Amino acid sequence: MKSSSPTKVFKARTDTLFNGVLIFSIAVCVIPMWPLIRSGISGAEALIAFVILAATTLMMIAFYTHTYYTVDGDELHWRSSILSGRFSVSSIHKVSVNKTLWVGTRPATARNGVIIYYNKYDEIYFSPSDNEAFVAALLEINTEIEVVRE
Repeated sequence: MKSSSPTKVFKARTDTLFNGVLIFSIAVCVIPMWPLIRSGISGAEALIAFVILAATTLMMIAFYTHTYYTVDGDELHWRSSILSGRFSVSSIHKVSVNKTLWVGTRPATARNGVIIYYNKYDEIYFSPSDNEAFVAALLEINTEIEVVRE
């Protein structure tokens, strides 16, 4: 069931929908910042607004640039900006490939990724740069995983 293998890192893939939503969201945050910057950010309210908008923009960029998944021994680690988690590959019982999970835990930046079912009732959605290589890395550790290709 288990075998040891070297650490493998999979960067998250992005798609047009995610990129469009990201650009729109950043624009919604950056456009109101211009008048604040041009006026010299005077007043407590302007400063608070600027800090909130800047932090939100930086967080969205971090989700874009810092989302990845690591298979290390029997551990599957994921990171998406400041969010992270891990669980045992041996706890995975099913993987759906080329499917999208719209609700739930989604440290992902694209559609048509991989839904991982682990423990008894847990599920998580990833969008690795290569779905098949990612699933192959999981199968190297746990050959009992049921793989469903959509």
